[in-house]
Parts: sequence; C-alpha cells; structure tokens
Amino acid sequence: MAQPAYVSPRGGLPSFWRPHILRLNVCVAVVLLSSATMGFDGSMMNGLQSLDTWASYFGHPSGTWLGLMNAVLPLGVIVAAVPAGLLSDKIGRRFTIMVGIIILVGSAAMQAASHNVATFILARFFVGVGMDIACVPAPVLISEIAHPAYRGIATSLFQTTFFLGAIASSWCTFGTFNMTGSTWSWRIPSALQAFFPILQFVGLFFVPESPRWLIANGRGEEARSFLVKYFAGGNADDPIVEHEYGQICARITAEHNAASLSWSALWKTPADRTRLAITVFTPFISQWSGNGIITYYLSIVLDSIGIKDSFTKTLINGILQIFNYIAAIAGALLVDRVGRRPLWLFSALGMLVTFTIFTVCSAVFNKTENHQVAVAVVVFIFLYYFHYDVAVTPLTFAYPTEIHPFHTRQKGLAICNFCNGLALMFNSFVNPIALEAIGWRYYLVYIALLIVISIVIYLFYAETKGYSLEEIADVFEGPRLVAGRARRHLVARAAGLAASEKEVPIIVEMENVDKATKTV
Repeated sequence: MAQPAYVSPRGGLPSFWRPHILRLNVCVAVVLLSSATMGFDGSMMNGLQSLDTWASYFGHPSGTWLGLMNAVLPLGVIVAAVPAGLLSDKIGRRFTIMVGIIILVGSAAMQAASHNVATFILARFFVGVGMDIACVPAPVLISEIAHPAYRGIATSLFQTTFFLGAIASSWCTFGTFNMTGSTWSWRIPSALQAFFPILQFVGLFFVPESPRWLIANGRGEEARSFLVKYFAGGNADDPIVEHEYGQICARITAEHNAASLSWSALWKTPADRTRLAITVFTPFISQWSGNGIITYYLSIVLDSIGIKDSFTKTLINGILQIFNYIAAIAGALLVDRVGRRPLWLFSALGMLVTFTIFTVCSAVFNKTENHQVAVAVVVFIFLYYFHYDVAVTPLTFAYPTEIHPFHTRQKGLAICNFCNGLALMFNSFVNPIALEAIGWRYYLVYIALLIVISIVIYLFYAETKGYSLEEIADVFEGPRLVAGRARRHLVARAAGLAASEKEVPIIVEMENVDKATKTV
C-alpha cells in the first residue's frame, strides 16, 4: 500500500529543512507573533508596577484603582472578540490580523504619550481591542496553513510566544528602572508594545491565506496553488495535493450541507455543545489556575514576602519569563508525542500541588518573616509555572482550535477569546483588591479552583492526538468515535500495517478506505 501522503520516500516525517516546508514554517512563525504582543503587555504592566517613576506619576495606584488600570485591557478584548471572529470569516484571517495591528500600534503610541490617568486607561482599552482582533484569527490561520506533519506542534507553539514578548518586556523594564526622575522609564516600554506588531505586519505580506477559507469562499484554485507550493514543493502531481484538497473540500461541503452557518451551529448537537463547553472552560483554566496573581501582580506577591526593591523584583520577573518560555516550548514539542490529555492532567495536578505548597510557604512567612521561607516561595513560583507552561500555555488556544469543525472554528475561537477576556478582567480587577484585603489567604480560592479544574479535565477532555484537522471534528461525536477507531484499525490490518500509536498516523484516500473495509 502507498505511504501516507506526507511521509518522505525514506520513511518518517518530511524534513523540516526542505525548502517549501521551511518557507511555510517561516510564515507560521510570523503569525505566531500575535501572542508575543499579549506577553509583552502582561509582563510590561507587572514591570511598570515595580517602577517608582510610574507609581509616583499616576499617584501610587493600588486596590480598586490598580485593578481598573489592568482590567480595562481585557474589557477591550471582550468588546472585540465577536467582531474579530466575524471579520475573520468575512475578509480572511490574514487581513483581520492586519486590522488589529493597525489599531494596536496607534494605541501603543497613545499609551506612551499619556499625560494623565484617563489617557493611559483609554489607551489600554484600545490596546486590548487591537490585540484581540490580531489574536483571534491567528491560531486558526496557523492550524489551517501548517503542514499536516507539524500542525499539532505549530498550533501549540502559538501561546508559547507569549513569553517571547514577556521576556522582551521584562528585560526592557529591568533596563529602564534606574531612569529615576524620568517618565521615559515607563514610556519606553509602553512604546515598544508596537515592536512585535510592526514586525508582524511587514511579514504578513508574505503569509498565504488559509486554503480552507479560500475553498469555503469559492477560491479553490488559489487553495490548490497553496497546496502545490507549500505542501508539495511545486509538484502538482504529489499525492498530498489531491488528498488534502479532496479532504478539505469534502469536509467543508458536508458541513455547509449539514449545519447552519450561524452562531447557533456552536450548540446545535450534543457534540457541538461538548466542544463549546470545553471552549468556554479552557480560557478559565488559563486565567483562574493561580497564574493571574503571579503574572500581573508579581510585584505585590514579592512585597508580601519581604522582597521590595525594584532591582530584585524586575530581575526575578525577567528570569521567570525566560524559564516560562523554555518550559512552554518543551510542552509544545510534546503534544504529538505524549498527547493532549496526559499533558492536561500532568499540568493540572502539578499546579495543584505546587500552588498549595506556595500558599503554605506564604502563610509561614506571614508569621515568621523567615528569609529562607521567602526563597522557598520564589522557588515554588518557578515550579508552579513549569507545570502551567507544559500544557496550559501551549494548549489554551490550540486545543479549542483543533476540536472545532471548519464552520465553527473561527466562531469558537472568538468565544474562547471572549471568555479569556472575561476571566482576565475578573483577575485584573479583583485580585489586587483581594490581595490588599486578605493577603495570602486569597490563594486558597485558587487551590479550590485547581481541584475543580483537575476533575473537569479528567472527565471531559478527550485525546485528539493522531487525527487530521478534519478528522478531529468527529472525536466528540460519542459512539461515532468508537466506530471511527474500529474503522481505522480495519484499514490498518487490511494494509498489513501495525496500528501502533508510535507510528506515523495513516492517511488513506476515502476510496482506499472503503475498499479495505469491504475486504476485511
């Protein structure tokens, strides 16, 4: 029997360094930069809170006022989420990202030029709007243009670049903290929010549009040209071209015929409702697992354990972002080896254990003010983030992206970003108030939430490893999943191939599938 369409003549996956695959992966890397913008902002606000010049310029905001300054950005995310999804389906993924970047760059300039609190807050609202319009289509575009051999890794890498931006931002504020007496210590980081968006905007002129979106909008020849250029290296007769084109056309045609294309398609069937529930719950895992305290309010956490000087706080923040980036990339590289479900469980249980110990150490320091206990708190912050980054970071947007069929994929990501904005806004506004009121005792709330998160993941998060983007849509169809797996095993046996998960997933044209199942 013929080898899978994306397997090289010598066996195994096609080389990452083949020119056409390398070009495509560079295009994917450009789209990945959307998440770097989010990371830059998150770490920047953490860093600004450590700068005496920023605090004094805006009247030392704390509690409710500080929460408002942070919460206004996710408000912009909430406002933009649904329009971003609609725009992406209307004008395409690539042009929607460009629209978001234009808004984002203008807003970053406005923030850097702020002369009062009102201007700063308004600028941050529009930063949130632009950021979300640029981010909602990004994981969808990545999943739809990535080579099938590397799709899982490529999509999982999206959120890891959050830390690329966070690293740049944290070390930027570390470099400007000693500009005492000058507002440029916080204006420079604010202006540099535009760096990654501008870089991405230029790169997007060379990024192709999603072939799935092109086919769905009657531009099939452009989609076929994409497959020939990027999947087959210019060889129009390569089997992968016909296989991918046929599979995408068949799936999109079936979805158009079988389902409404309105938002109600998100909850039309039991399987749709399961996917929607996971899509809604996943961003709350991302924001309500304890990281919301440390990511945006590390300065307050460090103050509570006696670490108060700007140099030490900005240094810890900078090192933490590098550590996060390494752990997140490691997690993204494991999604196709270990699988999504094991990573989710490892992350949830690991966060529960480490965050619990972090809470206990914080309570002990509150009574003893022991320096060694403070060091232990910092150590467990790093250990907590290791477990967070291995699964939550790479899968927060990748998992909801891949579980939806084409006709609800972009709408599902819009809902995911909307819920992410809600969860983030709650964190941004409530966390500083709660920390100011009850200190370390507030951490107990997140321990309870981590218990709930672990249970939900165990009960409802299915494995999607080994399926193509079109096949994953059937994973949540209940009994159909069992039949689908049995069908694949029959095909594998008829072809004389081992049905081992260690092997490259088998891609077979539908006519061969039918022939094989009839033979068995």
